[in-house]
Amino acid sequence: MNRQTRLATTSRDRKSVQEVSKHKNAPASVPSQKALPIQEKPAAAPTGRAAGAASDRESEGLGKTHANYWRKRLYRNTYTRDGKSYEVKEWNVKIQHLGIRKTFALRSANKDIAAATARDAYLAIVSKGWAAAEAVFNPDMLARKDDPSLADLFAEVEAKASLKPKTFRNYVSSFRTIVSGILGLGNDKAKYDYRAGGRKNWIASVDAIKLSAITPDRIQAWKVGYLRAAGDSPADQASAKRTVNSYIRCARCLFSSSILKFVKLRLPQPLPFEGVELEEAGSTRYKSRINPKLLMVAAKNELRDQHPESYKAFLLGLLSGLRRSEIDLLEWNAIEWDNNRIWIGTTEHFEVKTEDSEDFVEVDPEVLTELRGFMAGTQSPFVLNSHLPPRVGLDYQYYRCEHVFQHLTTWLRSKGVKANKPIHELRKEFGSLVNEKFGIYAASRALRHSDITTSARHYIAKKERVTVGLGHLLTEPTTPQAVPEKAKGAVA
Repeated sequence: MNRQTRLATTSRDRKSVQEVSKHKNAPASVPSQKALPIQEKPAAAPTGRAAGAASDRESEGLGKTHANYWRKRLYRNTYTRDGKSYEVKEWNVKIQHLGIRKTFALRSANKDIAAATARDAYLAIVSKGWAAAEAVFNPDMLARKDDPSLADLFAEVEAKASLKPKTFRNYVSSFRTIVSGILGLGNDKAKYDYRAGGRKNWIASVDAIKLSAITPDRIQAWKVGYLRAAGDSPADQASAKRTVNSYIRCARCLFSSSILKFVKLRLPQPLPFEGVELEEAGSTRYKSRINPKLLMVAAKNELRDQHPESYKAFLLGLLSGLRRSEIDLLEWNAIEWDNNRIWIGTTEHFEVKTEDSEDFVEVDPEVLTELRGFMAGTQSPFVLNSHLPPRVGLDYQYYRCEHVFQHLTTWLRSKGVKANKPIHELRKEFGSLVNEKFGIYAASRALRHSDITTSARHYIAKKERVTVGLGHLLTEPTTPQAVPEKAKGAVA
């Protein structure tokens, strides 16, 4: 942890104070030239790594007032991304004086300049004090909070990261779940008690935990323990792996470089998820168990007249591939009747999931003809009618047509759609049907994914049958025939 540490004063500290007393005006900026020892005899100047090695050797025995003393004490921070370790370019140094040790970011990738800056910082500490030196050489770290808690991190990220409220809540919830599992907090049902304060107390206890207590090895141990508790069944293991992957993937986003560059906290090193890898959870590719033709006939017969809102949602899911939130807030003016397409874009009440999600969705003309029949006489600007108003800016999922989706979900399950999210299953079936007819690229574009990999891994089912074509020989009557022997000398 990069925090202020009070240590015992050493004789070297006292000696350094005496040395610095000779420097009446401690430098407050990086010198333009590096400090080098005077050579007694002319010699060829070493270059490259040889020069660096020579400077390091020369630092032996030098006092803290010499730049080369600090050269050998510089280090670079590292970070992990996608399982690979990377080293930042700029140098850092830890400076100790009179029982206090702190880290300084030297803001230079040049080792000689960084060493000179470290020397200047030390001279300023001795002659002017820690506060004055940090104001010049460590202004960013001076304002940072030591040993922050989860609450400190959440407050910083919420204030400075441009995350959607629902996205931020998802990241925070995932990290709380992991921390709670590590420390055994809230193992009872009290954390779900919103009315009597159990939920509030659980959040307060988790958010008070210091980040320094959440280390990569503890997260790894939590992950392994979670998987072991799932049992030995391959199906249960696969499900548990997908769950821990989801928690880790979301929670570690709080520590992404794009977010941390604005966070003024002294974060622990290594960061909590450094080196923690996701589990191989097996294939998540969509496996179609839907007969779309039979399902459409059933929907028209059972939903069209009795449950028109569920019927409209069904058409938009299976035949247009819309997401639930898109169906919920789709407006009539987004439909281009003459061009047989629907515009999915940001509106007063709706924000698209990603930039690539904003696009036209082409639809069979018969689908729009069916929808147009429901538009006559309606006073609502939305395709689906609901007694609930749209709401924006929430940090939780809200659907104005939740009652419609619940009814459609129940109906789909009665027709054999047993997935956890039956309505989303319609979107996957839509992508598979487009892929079968036009190929993976057309399907990815129709689904409005930013990456074709997402379509292939999660949305496209293999529809075509590939067999050897000899199965019919098992049922057809056959007349035994002699198999001709190979001619003598024939090569096999």
